[in-house]
Amino acid sequence: MRAACKPPADDTEVVPPIMKTNRSNCFLEGRALSRPIFQSISKRFVINVMVLISLAPISAFTEPISTNSSPDLAGLPKWEVGVFGMVSRVPLYRGADEYKWYSFPLPYFIYRGEYIQADKDGVRGLFYKGVRLELDLSMSGNPPVKNEGGARGGMPELDPLIEVGPAAKFYLHHGEKVKAMFLELSARGVFSIDMDDLTPRYEGLRSSLSLVLAGIRPSPASSWTAGLKTGLDFSDRDYNSYFYNVDEAYVTPDRPYYQSQGGYGGTFVSGWISRRLFDGVSVAMYARLDNVDGAVFDDSPLVRARNSYMVGAGFTWKIAQSEKQVKRAKP
Repeated sequence: MRAACKPPADDTEVVPPIMKTNRSNCFLEGRALSRPIFQSISKRFVINVMVLISLAPISAFTEPISTNSSPDLAGLPKWEVGVFGMVSRVPLYRGADEYKWYSFPLPYFIYRGEYIQADKDGVRGLFYKGVRLELDLSMSGNPPVKNEGGARGGMPELDPLIEVGPAAKFYLHHGEKVKAMFLELSARGVFSIDMDDLTPRYEGLRSSLSLVLAGIRPSPASSWTAGLKTGLDFSDRDYNSYFYNVDEAYVTPDRPYYQSQGGYGGTFVSGWISRRLFDGVSVAMYARLDNVDGAVFDDSPLVRARNSYMVGAGFTWKIAQSEKQVKRAKP
């Protein structure tokens, strides 16, 4: 017979695998699950989400375009659930010459409401939608930067970032081979996520102006889809200081004191291609180039490369969907 439970002597929480009606709830088949384990799982999940957000196109190009970028959305399910997996090589930050590999699966949920939409890019509020103009929310991010030597050797590690703010899309073209061409202007507040208690902290502002070609297909019936995006990046002093400042305490012979300014942050170009293998399963590849020549922080000693590359591959597997279909008028 098991003895009655005693309160944990440390910071350990004992959690039952199955809820029971007697006092044996305090047992976990002889094992205790501690808060550090929960914290480790939470941190890993947050890191994965930050990587996914920073690779927003890789989660979008395997999905039919769900806004004005498609001339006809009749026949798409109102909601879908499934699994998204990816592997990606990501620079530690723009201008870094060090990279890190990430790979993981994550569940996804897609909801195609008239004013609220949720997909693998996150939840978006559709503030306004017309034939040529659309106002909604945009998201981006950056994975954590670990202290593993290199340019930031001996400096504090950086928490992951999440960026969120309004975006305006001005549609220039709709067609069969290129479903949408549009200009996108976005402005996002940037927040770091403390990896100890998962609390956010404001880190500045970032904005971009982009030209996007979405839903490129050789023919309307093709299983191949591609997209291109290029633009200019801008950020304020607070955001640039997060990555590129060197305070007096971290000055070395090869790393002089440096304080960032706000302004132009470089250019970028990205492309993606996906193929629908069969109903519910798609695979995709993605690449992005960031160039920081002429950026206000390009003289920082932490900028070791003018060009940073990002590459990745992913898949989506749709497990279930609604019977109800969304139908919208053509623009």
